[in-house]
Amino acid sequence: MVLEVPDRPIHPEILRPLLKACREGLRLETEYVSLNTPNVEIRLIAPHTLIYKGMRWHVRAYCEKNSGYRDFVLCRLRGQPDLLDVSENTHERGEDWNLEIPVIIVPDGRLTAAQKVIIETDFGMRDGKLVVPSRKALVKYVLQRYQIDPKNLATSPEAQQIVVANLKDLRPWLMHD
Repeated sequence: MVLEVPDRPIHPEILRPLLKACREGLRLETEYVSLNTPNVEIRLIAPHTLIYKGMRWHVRAYCEKNSGYRDFVLCRLRGQPDLLDVSENTHERGEDWNLEIPVIIVPDGRLTAAQKVIIETDFGMRDGKLVVPSRKALVKYVLQRYQIDPKNLATSPEAQQIVVANLKDLRPWLMHD
């Protein structure tokens, strides 16, 4: 049996100009809603990469409103985006996008030695750890994918099972957005 995930449609009239902007390095004027700003707001963005994090699609883009790179949920784009001119804010300028950092996952230290071996096997760990390469901008998505909440440790190690060994190194990229 396969568990279905909710359909979060991306309309072709939004996707076509978005892909063109990514390919050609163009700025885009679009309408966007978010949980922080539920009313439609005009955003000028320079998109460069689509990201699928398992449940929904995002686009990594330079946001002129925030003067920085952000991830925008595709199903929250509204209307039909307008293509504008070429942007100077390409993915090459996004430091968090271009720098990589490993996410090092290990069995929860509260488990017994025998339980740790089970978890190491479950996750295909080598030498007691799983090293997941990540762009710094995507660290939070890696942790979400492995169902690791860096702010909360489960009461039960059997429920937690895995933790991040290099969490201190990752913290700067967990604070963004």
